[in-house]
Amino acid sequence: MEQKYKTKPTAVAFIDVLGSSEAIKNNVNESLNAIHIAYDETIIQFEKYHSKHMKEPKVDIFSDNIILSNELIEGKEEKAFASIIFFSALLQMNMWVNDLLVRGGISCGSFFTDDRMIWGNALLRAYKLEGQIAIYPRIIVEPEIAELIKVMMKREKRKLLCEDFDGIYFIDPFGANQKEAGLYLIDQFIDDNTIRLKNSQGNLKIYQKINWLQQYFCEKRREMLDT
Repeated sequence: MEQKYKTKPTAVAFIDVLGSSEAIKNNVNESLNAIHIAYDETIIQFEKYHSKHMKEPKVDIFSDNIILSNELIEGKEEKAFASIIFFSALLQMNMWVNDLLVRGGISCGSFFTDDRMIWGNALLRAYKLEGQIAIYPRIIVEPEIAELIKVMMKREKRKLLCEDFDGIYFIDPFGANQKEAGLYLIDQFIDDNTIRLKNSQGNLKIYQKINWLQQYFCEKRREMLDT
């Protein structure tokens, strides 16, 4: 059989909006608008600050699942990964602004996407990272990709990855923010998360995830004040 469609080497992020099933049940239009607004704002920010240097990732959204992809072209692999990282960082920040939490994984490998279908090993690996490894509300990165990104970001004097207590690297959205803007936002996020912690005390599994996020916010705030 003729193989009309073929996969290509691609960087892929699989991102899940946490708690969306309950949000859809409670208020389907409010949750729809929150996610769509976060995505719309991410597009605007990416085009304003990064589009001259990076190709915007292809975005596929199905309900609460967001898939970002960028083909890995020989000699330009760094730009593809950088595009995915920056877009994911902006998206996560805008999700927080709209009172939404996300979890995700970033991988690479064979991948196919068009207007009807998404397919490939890169998607499976990113999906596994999100569902089985990430655990907390963080977007994690495969080790070999993390090493490449660390070198690249060092050259650009940016820090968009954090190494967690378990040795896993995850995206740090505050690495792309100025100190003043970051402090304003993080104080808001800490307040929002304090309410989440209070509301989740009856569910230890959820409480652990929210508590991890609160510790991250508080640590980032201390870092900003010390610089």
